[in-house]
Amino acid sequence: MSFHWYLDIEESTYVNQNEIAPPDQDVGPRGTFSVGPIEFEDNETISVMDLVVKINGAFEEAFVEGTSPNRYYMEARVHPISAENFQANVAKINTAKSQRELAIEYRIFNLDNVAFSLQFRSGPHGAVSGHQFGGDVSIPAADVTIINKSDIVGFPTPYCQLEATITDKPPMPPDIVFIPYVGVNNKIMILFNSNAGEMKEYPIVLRNSDISFILDEYFAQHQIALTENDVQELKADNAKKLQYRNDDPIRKYELFRVGAKPTSYNSFRGLNLTEEPIQAQLGPDKFSTAPAYVDTIVPNKKYWYCARSIDIHNNVSNPTYIFELEMVDNKGQMFLRQKIIAFEPQKLNYKKTGRRFLAIEPRFEQTFYDEAAESPGTVCLTEEPSSDILGNSEVRQVSSIWGKRFKVRVTSKKTGRKIDLNVTFKNTGVIIP
Repeated sequence: MSFHWYLDIEESTYVNQNEIAPPDQDVGPRGTFSVGPIEFEDNETISVMDLVVKINGAFEEAFVEGTSPNRYYMEARVHPISAENFQANVAKINTAKSQRELAIEYRIFNLDNVAFSLQFRSGPHGAVSGHQFGGDVSIPAADVTIINKSDIVGFPTPYCQLEATITDKPPMPPDIVFIPYVGVNNKIMILFNSNAGEMKEYPIVLRNSDISFILDEYFAQHQIALTENDVQELKADNAKKLQYRNDDPIRKYELFRVGAKPTSYNSFRGLNLTEEPIQAQLGPDKFSTAPAYVDTIVPNKKYWYCARSIDIHNNVSNPTYIFELEMVDNKGQMFLRQKIIAFEPQKLNYKKTGRRFLAIEPRFEQTFYDEAAESPGTVCLTEEPSSDILGNSEVRQVSSIWGKRFKVRVTSKKTGRKIDLNVTFKNTGVIIP
């Protein structure tokens, strides 16, 4: 069943809303028009906003059709119920206030600020009826039941998405001390102790099991998923250092030793002195952070040592400095000679052997066309193309060979005679198959 609402408006043609005439003053003729019908269904549930939209639509339609001489609008405001806001039945107001109810004020106005009165009509359109709301006040009114219901819809909103692994920081390298025995030339005591502080370094692999640990640490600290091959090239990027810090007690130590002078930490790889890490147990579930180890050596022979810490969560530190030790026994006069060494830089070998033929050509990285290079300019058959378009930009900035002069010396293995070749690489634009 449908119900139709009509809004009957009677407006003045002489007095605007800011100049209300006294009751006994004749303000002249009034214009009367009706807006509607506005259709509602029986027991229809409608929101305040939908009601405002529906009535404003009827106002707009009446103005467009010429029924309304002025453009009218309706807006809604929510107020707490109080006697100051509504002069009506005080008992109803007090009951509404105790139940924390709200009142909705609907305000109808026109843009020309013309004074008007709104007639509520119930029953057949055109019938006039009033409603006694309480006391001596009689106002045109309509009974409207409004039920406010919350319409809360939960839906996920993307905030952030992060995949991470939480791990402890790997510990600092240990502090080690070498102590000789009095009158003993083939024994040496090595004392270990935990260190303090924190630092950022590239991880150093001393055992094959270190690789998986390093991969987990890079994902935990930098959210970088590396592969085993990437671990060998970590020093190429300063941003990929790991943070080392003693945030957990140290449980055990690993000691590495070689009998030939090391050229890098790779010389110690897999050469740990003991099969199990070194630790000192004081009692059930009690361990010392300062164990000792006695190593057997040969007098008057040099040895090279390094060590690393392992905390209670099996996080591994980087190794210590390289210690060079020698127990000197000069016919019964014994003393320990020790020092810290630095690795000597590896020298590049520029020598190649050959038999009959010698071919000299640029590497592939120096020869391919760089699409990111600047325009090669106008192509001319009588001029050589620019060398800036060969090789990628990184190669050109670091070790480009184009336009440079190189000396190649060929030495005979039989006679020792030497031939020098002066070679210059130029981009002639000619492709030799």
